[in-house]
Amino acid sequence: MSDGVFEPFRFDPQAKIRDDEVPSRYRALLLPEAKVTDRGLVYRRGARHYLLAWSRVERAFAAEIGEPEGVRTIVFDLAVEVRGPECVVCRFDAEPGSDAMGIARAIEVGTGRDRCSPSLRTLAAEGLPTRRYVDLESFEEATLEAIRFGCPGGH
Repeated sequence: MSDGVFEPFRFDPQAKIRDDEVPSRYRALLLPEAKVTDRGLVYRRGARHYLLAWSRVERAFAAEIGEPEGVRTIVFDLAVEVRGPECVVCRFDAEPGSDAMGIARAIEVGTGRDRCSPSLRTLAAEGLPTRRYVDLESFEEATLEAIRFGCPGGH
């Protein structure tokens, strides 16, 4: 099993990125067939398995996405890069209920409570996130704003 999420970031020597620069763009990388483990999140790319180690996750977010009377899912965005021009998250989803609650608990234990959004912590404790959005774009906007303005634990 590899410990990488994606190809290593290639630095452009002409680009000067300050550590305190906040992202203005949000990029989600989908993690197919994601499963939580003690070490992190295992996912597939083709026939190969990869590990996103908990130590790579800078912030963790969760929300319910979908129409109130329609199909809904719990979306998890694990931010692996929150400085520079772009926020990069690794995304996967789960059915609402005990599966999503178990995943949220594993993320909270693996990453540490302080890196989890209040919505994810509530999902882990009570089974429902406090944040609900009708679409992914609204979730991404709210999450990016939480990161940009340094809200403790996110939204």
